[in-house]
Amino acid sequence: MTLHRMAASAGLTLGLVTASLGISATAGTAAAGASTRAPDVGIAASRSSQSVSSQDRTFMDQASQINLTEISLGKYMHAHATTTTAKRLGATYAHDHIGAQASLKKLALRLHVTLPTTPGGHNQSTVTRIESEKGTNADLAFAKASVSGHQAAIAIFTKEESAGSNPAVKAYAAQYLPMLRAHLRLAEHAESVITATPAR
Repeated sequence: MTLHRMAASAGLTLGLVTASLGISATAGTAAAGASTRAPDVGIAASRSSQSVSSQDRTFMDQASQINLTEISLGKYMHAHATTTTAKRLGATYAHDHIGAQASLKKLALRLHVTLPTTPGGHNQSTVTRIESEKGTNADLAFAKASVSGHQAAIAIFTKEESAGSNPAVKAYAAQYLPMLRAHLRLAEHAESVITATPAR
């Protein structure tokens, strides 16, 4: 079977399912509600089938927990936030990380890696803490946690891109780094906007 046919049968495409939404390169109030999109990347099955190192597995575990946290918290803030900025930020996070998690699950299936199905203890405590806040205090807590959380996520994805072993896992990390950096810019902007918003 040719490499083209192997890749076609594998059907492994990394990318965000964000055709209906876009994101501006600069932070702004309108940008806070936009969605990011990374260009689609096809990874050949022969590359995916290479061995998965402990670093790769640790990364995939962490990436899944990051995605699940952002999906859970993003959906909650979209539904319950007081400010439009926080609502839009939550919607963007949930939408983009749903796509990122779907791509990661396909990759994990092909590599026979079991992913966590919950955000994990530390991440879940952050979600619980933010959900316990009210009004703009919750919105600000969300924005602040988003800044520190995305800084940590970028470090995790950058490490895999440089220190990972499996080409497909490294490609996943490289593919979603631009999304995480865009999310960080949105979070920083949201924090400044919400800080200036009168408490409600």
